[in-house]
Amino acid sequence: MRRFLISMVFGLFMAYPAVAETTAKAILIAPDGLLWPGEVTSVDVMFTNPSDAPLEVKIPGRVSYVLSGGTDSIRGQLTRVNASTPATQTLSPGAFVTQTYELTVPAAWTGFARLEVDLPEKPVVLVEVASPATQSARAVRAPSTELTLTSANAATDEGSVIETISAAVDDVYQPTEDAPFGIHEPMYFVYGLNPDEVKFQISFKYRLFHNIKDTSPLRWLQNLNVAYTQLSFWDFDSASKPFRDSSYKPELFFDIGDPSHPEDLIFPGLGLRHVRVGFMHESNGQDGLASRSLNYAYVQPEFVYDFERPAQGCRECEWWELSVKPKTWMYVGSTADNPDIDDFRGHAEIAVRLMQRNERRQSGLGLMASLRKGDAQEKATLQIDATTPFPFIQKLFTPNLHAQFISGYSESLLGFDQKDTRFRVGVGTRW
Repeated sequence: MRRFLISMVFGLFMAYPAVAETTAKAILIAPDGLLWPGEVTSVDVMFTNPSDAPLEVKIPGRVSYVLSGGTDSIRGQLTRVNASTPATQTLSPGAFVTQTYELTVPAAWTGFARLEVDLPEKPVVLVEVASPATQSARAVRAPSTELTLTSANAATDEGSVIETISAAVDDVYQPTEDAPFGIHEPMYFVYGLNPDEVKFQISFKYRLFHNIKDTSPLRWLQNLNVAYTQLSFWDFDSASKPFRDSSYKPELFFDIGDPSHPEDLIFPGLGLRHVRVGFMHESNGQDGLASRSLNYAYVQPEFVYDFERPAQGCRECEWWELSVKPKTWMYVGSTADNPDIDDFRGHAEIAVRLMQRNERRQSGLGLMASLRKGDAQEKATLQIDATTPFPFIQKLFTPNLHAQFISGYSESLLGFDQKDTRFRVGVGTRW
């Protein structure tokens, strides 16, 4: 990560324009980790459009390079990995496109070196080629890629076992820059106008195995997540300011597809971005007659439709996204704490969301409506959320203005069979 940042800063410095730009700039991104003599490694080159007008960029299939250090230097060529992609692309103002090239590391080189490529502005990065000692240690460890136990009484060298386990881990380990920790359900802090009450929700998720290589047979574990959500109702105007009820929701779920990348669809014809399969426990942490708890397994696909989405690579370009998320669940185990809850909460809901976004997150107005139908007739719940960045101060104040209307049942576990209609307003995070 540190080399990536150094490369970005150095590349941007080299590419800083003194006059109006009319040609693309190239930024060289340093390879992550050590380079190994005689082996092939990937090198990324970012082509950017620094001008104020669309620019046609020609992406070469081969790029000459010079690897130098001290008085020694070696020349060679980088080869573009995906030669089937268009060699000429048109970039919008401020947009970029990243291409991956292969570098065969010279067998005779070791230590730190300066890698310079023959592109505009001659971008340069620093790389490190493994030392002979590191190469020797790797050669000793490499043959032991499987852990085999012959018998409980077999003599085992502790060092070799540790090296074997370490090698096995290395076979599937690949550091990633995608943050494994993030927001799960919408987070907000809203105040009820009638009756007076604060409602807030916090929700986080964590990808358990985010550093597994894409080439590993265990790569499916990348989409296994744990999550925690807490929904609380705070009687803020009472003398002792008690919490009327809270729901605590630990969760384990698996995503088929990657919901963190809006451009990736597992079924483009239907706009299917991902399918989530999960198990959740929900309880209010109380005892006696006020105790409530549930377990349920669920399936939730997400379908997305973009309106006039710009070409990939424009980080600040905006478009409207419509997503539809039907969800169905079944209760697991006893529901004795919540008799007849399925009459009020049912087994399915649908959420529809329309929001203005860019490649990273929500950037403007967002509207979401969810409808949950209980098994009993006329036992339905409608919730509408509206959120938007604060006018004028959105660059200084990250949270959004959040308004919420709900009418129906089962807003809290303790009062799942009581119908409420409430309107609240406050602040929330971006979707």
